[in-house]
Amino acid sequence: MNKDLREKVRELFAAAPARTPADVANELLANEADIIRAMPEEMVTILDNVDLVDVYTHLREWGDVLIVMDVEGSIFEMVTPFPKGGFKFGYYNMSDSRTILKGHLKMDGIGTIALVSKPFHGVETKSVQFFSPAGRPVFKVYLRRNKDKSFLADQLAKFEDLKQLALANEE
Repeated sequence: MNKDLREKVRELFAAAPARTPADVANELLANEADIIRAMPEEMVTILDNVDLVDVYTHLREWGDVLIVMDVEGSIFEMVTPFPKGGFKFGYYNMSDSRTILKGHLKMDGIGTIALVSKPFHGVETKSVQFFSPAGRPVFKVYLRRNKDKSFLADQLAKFEDLKQLALANEE
């Protein structure tokens, strides 16, 4: 990663932590995955050494999550469990009757997976974000909240477990 990009990204987030990585990417003419990789360590854990299948398996156990898809700036959201499915012909095929989300995730269409913890609209957010090999967002999975805006305790624990798995795999 370009050292200058890392420094610029960290300066921008130090000045305004609630900025979105997409906004910073647009400003710096970079892709969003590179911005995520350059963010301060306290905001991001990259899952470089964690198998994609393991991540999908973890997410299936989280209950209802907020799944966000960003297509050229148009945002689509749904609250649903991450679907169970199977792997065939290079895809994770979602075929779970308990969820509204159906489809086929191309396994080699994911280049970067990041755990992101940052403020947005005045509250802390935590998400698992998936990017294409070209650095474009594919989808994001956000932890849900209680009425008092605290994270659901079981999801927060599972998010932290995934972070520990990533850290353990770095060693």
